[in-house]
Amino acid sequence: MSPVPSGGREGFFLPPPKAAANLVGGPTARVTGDLMVEKSRKNILILDPERDTAELFTRALESYNEGYKCYWVNNSQQARSLLSEIPFCFLIADVSLLQRDGVLLTDSIREAVCGTVLIANAYLNEKHNLKKIMEMGASAYFIKPIMVGSLRKLIDDFSASAAT
Repeated sequence: MSPVPSGGREGFFLPPPKAAANLVGGPTARVTGDLMVEKSRKNILILDPERDTAELFTRALESYNEGYKCYWVNNSQQARSLLSEIPFCFLIADVSLLQRDGVLLTDSIREAVCGTVLIANAYLNEKHNLKKIMEMGASAYFIKPIMVGSLRKLIDDFSASAAT
């Protein structure tokens, strides 16, 4: 299988995904697997309405660090459900989904595990909504599209600060 272009901005390619089983999504989302394995990894929940974006983030992070395991959901109800089942280190969330019921979702994160880092993302035309999300407790944000290397560095920086 040939590599998938990362978008051309950084001039390198990402390998094909290891498996799409972790891309949950859809109305009948289920999580399977050994929870003990999930606890040994840095689990990353991607809350985004666009599957392509979630796949890009998943490929960028999982191919870079085998200790990263990404899950995708496309609505906050699924996110709340997964947050109660799996220990997540990071939640990368699209601001358009957080904006709908952001208070409920950020409260769920605090209840599920106080160590989950919320990283919001938005397109440039949604940038005005990021201030409110940051006030609600997000740790960081980025504007889409983001270069793969920048996304990796953002996650690495938070991982390093959590380890110290």
